[in-house]
Amino acid sequence: MSSPEIQRDALRAAILRATADLASSRTAYGEGIAARVGLAATDVEVLRLLGAEGAMTVGRLGELTGLTTGATTRMVDRLEQAGFVRRVADPADRRRVKVALAGDRATPVLRAYDPVDDAARAALDGLDDGALAALHDYLVACVDAYRAGPSPAGSGARDAGAAAVAGSVAPVASATAGRLVFVTGAPSVRIGGGVDLGAELYRARFTGATPSARVRDGVVTIRYPRFAWFDWRARVGDQWLNASAHWKRHTSDLVLNATLPWSVELRGGATALDADLGAVTLTALTLAGGAGSVSLTLGRPSGVVRVRLAGGFGDIMVVRPAGVPVVLSVKGGYRKATLDGTAAWSPGRIATAGAETAPDRFEIEIAGGANRVTVRGA
Repeated sequence: MSSPEIQRDALRAAILRATADLASSRTAYGEGIAARVGLAATDVEVLRLLGAEGAMTVGRLGELTGLTTGATTRMVDRLEQAGFVRRVADPADRRRVKVALAGDRATPVLRAYDPVDDAARAALDGLDDGALAALHDYLVACVDAYRAGPSPAGSGARDAGAAAVAGSVAPVASATAGRLVFVTGAPSVRIGGGVDLGAELYRARFTGATPSARVRDGVVTIRYPRFAWFDWRARVGDQWLNASAHWKRHTSDLVLNATLPWSVELRGGATALDADLGAVTLTALTLAGGAGSVSLTLGRPSGVVRVRLAGGFGDIMVVRPAGVPVVLSVKGGYRKATLDGTAAWSPGRIATAGAETAPDRFEIEIAGGANRVTVRGA
């Protein structure tokens, strides 16, 4: 092979490598922006499409993102609730609805791409018309090849439930208190607070299965599709075992605006619950249906704050600020239960000194089987 041919092959290989690097870098860049604003990478992609091409139908968005119609509709619902987009009538056909950007909410997301766009334009400025046309043809051929390739599970589009990450946010608006409600069973739930969310009521990121999220008057309602996998615990002898390992990639991560008081309710159980609410003013917490494991970090109570855990559990750990009064009621079987190192009996009630009459205290009730229950000060 002659030297020019070798050089040509090397250049073609370098272009193919650069194309692959461009795709992965673009994905990583979008995920970084998404994490910064509390959205999913696909949400950011949709905002860019609407910013570049203007309003379009849900069907068209699905075609461009590769999502199913149902997944695209749920994504648009989330973005609309968060104030990023709005549904508008198509001027050409009033019976048809399009999705458009809403006000300036998406501007920071779009402006985050300015440095990349500027660098790309500067690189194109050095090419003549022939080179630009050839580059365009090459990129179009790459896109066509990807779109003609196989799609997940043999379908024409992917579903948001199979996407790696989805997100949800909502503005505080006129809410004076927050209430987080999981109306169905949920995979591993992690809740945090203390982050400055500004005007946002909450942020959420869902890995694996994607629920619907609705917000009204400060009430955040999260509903997962019905699953057949909520047999996450099993009792062997006198021990409760966590059988949720298969579902570790499914997570629900939420951050609550700590400037508002919050109540938390999980009605259908969870594979696991890890809630760091030390910076949140908690008014009540209820977990019905059990969980593989529970880890709660609580802040200082204002009034009587009731924490009720019902169902079968693995290990339960509750940590509160040192010296905060607490009453622990145990109404189910367990291997070991302690309050600040003192063993509790079942059924029974144990309290720290003066807790029964303290105006600000936690009342923790465990109703159901558990492996180990530990309540202690930080």
